[in-house]
Amino acid sequence: MNTKETGFLKVLADLSFPEKKIVINPNDGFDLGLMMTDATVEIYYGMSPASWDGRSTEGVYGNIYQKNECTLGSIELSTRAVEKMGSPVRVRLHLLPAGDGTYPQVLVEQE
Repeated sequence: MNTKETGFLKVLADLSFPEKKIVINPNDGFDLGLMMTDATVEIYYGMSPASWDGRSTEGVYGNIYQKNECTLGSIELSTRAVEKMGSPVRVRLHLLPAGDGTYPQVLVEQE
């Protein structure tokens, strides 16, 4: 599986965020190979490449936004998504390329 990943990022939960919104620093986005400020993806919370067995109904279509206001090494997620994962302190993002013409998948792995 050809994935790109970030290092572990400090989780910042935001009550105003919908579950389908992720904000990272552009330098962390570069690690994923993202060159645009807004990328549409399928998000799978609590998944890692080791546990990934393909698409499931757990994914949510959403967007990754790259903003300089987000501190390098941090990730902003919805409070609901953070609670669903068991309130991890740090997570890592894995980007899987879109193989069948759909959107790329992003796995949000907890430490």
